[in-house]
Amino acid sequence: MMLIRHGAARLQGPVRMSRHWVRDRPVVALLEQRFPRTFRFTAARLRTKQFDGLPLTLMVLFALYLVALFGGLVQELHEAEGLVRLDNAVDRWFDAHRVQPFIDAMVWLTLWGEGPTTTIVGLVASLLWWSSSRGHLVIPYWICVLGAQVTTWSAKYIIARERPANWDLIEAHSPAFPSGHATAAISVYGFIAYSVWRTIQTKPRARFEVVFWGAVAIAMIGFSRIYLSVHFLSDVASGYVVGGFWLAVGIVVTEWYTEKRHVRQADRERSAGGAGENRDAQDADRYFQ
Repeated sequence: MMLIRHGAARLQGPVRMSRHWVRDRPVVALLEQRFPRTFRFTAARLRTKQFDGLPLTLMVLFALYLVALFGGLVQELHEAEGLVRLDNAVDRWFDAHRVQPFIDAMVWLTLWGEGPTTTIVGLVASLLWWSSSRGHLVIPYWICVLGAQVTTWSAKYIIARERPANWDLIEAHSPAFPSGHATAAISVYGFIAYSVWRTIQTKPRARFEVVFWGAVAIAMIGFSRIYLSVHFLSDVASGYVVGGFWLAVGIVVTEWYTEKRHVRQADRERSAGGAGENRDAQDADRYFQ
């Protein structure tokens, strides 16, 4: 979110200049006069100082892009052209590289994307957030995780793609597309990495470390599924797309709630300050009477 806010801040100058340019044009001024509600809505979506302005607009566009990307993957899969040939070529290339001790290492990595493991990780994270006065992260997290899982398993049985059949290194009985491990990796560990990143306000290196190692963990879980020949490359890619969409949803819910909470807190502080000033004035009046 810091990157989005920084980008929005960098766009503040051009947006302000374009606003002056727009208002100097009579046609646009006429549109503003004829359609004031639409104009105000558009201007509100371009505000850079609030999350529900330009940052939220960029997040929504990113989520829509992921939806379109997933639809493109499904279409390519049904057409059975380049994407299927690429999947088979990647799977065959790994045939000569599936050897010990790498197989055992990949089996260990893939366990971190299993349902029981991610459930335990999510419950522990929720307890830590709740005990550290960050309970507002719990609901967005489970919206992210449960939404990703429902979408993934619905798509699995609707598309019903068979898994690679060359190897039998671990058991997998559900359909292949999209990869549930990849979806769980980016929704669970991605949100946890975001929650840690959100608490580090003044340490850019530490923030980079959180993003980097979180991305490495997510990538390795997805890679383990390809290496163990239980998923094709496009299965893992589609899992990342689904998980990325729901991760964006969870972040949007968190940021929106956080901003609203800060607004309410500021209002209460102003109200308390005004009440304190009134009490001081009343005490002064009583003193001088």
